[in-house]
Amino acid sequence: GNGTGILSISAAKLGSKEVCGIDIDGVAVENARENVERNRVSTAVKIRKGSIGGLHKKFDGVVANIDLKHLRRMRKPLLSHLKKRGLLILSGILEQEKERIRLHYLGTDFLHWIKTTQEGEWVCLTFKKK
Repeated sequence: GNGTGILSISAAKLGSKEVCGIDIDGVAVENARENVERNRVSTAVKIRKGSIGGLHKKFDGVVANIDLKHLRRMRKPLLSHLKKRGLLILSGILEQEKERIRLHYLGTDFLHWIKTTQEGEWVCLTFKKK
């Protein structure tokens, strides 16, 4: 599996009716599509190759599991696809990077910080759009 597939399948199994998983890696996209079928969530989950810039929709929740460099660069596109009062979940963050990225996203004045979850050295930040 890959992050896109795992997160998309999890979202569907947790009750999301419409999930759009995006990945830039073609092999990861094919793998995610296979796993979506195996997990019987293909009516809710669509996986596509590309970038978030190719989307023209807003969502109740946006999840990004990528490195610090890309999380910093993608702040504006991620927020632009998030509905008012939607949840933004950022993962793939190392413990020593968590405060930097948290402050970077709070600096927009569009978000409230909800919580930080940590497992070992890996951190997940959850925000809510104002």
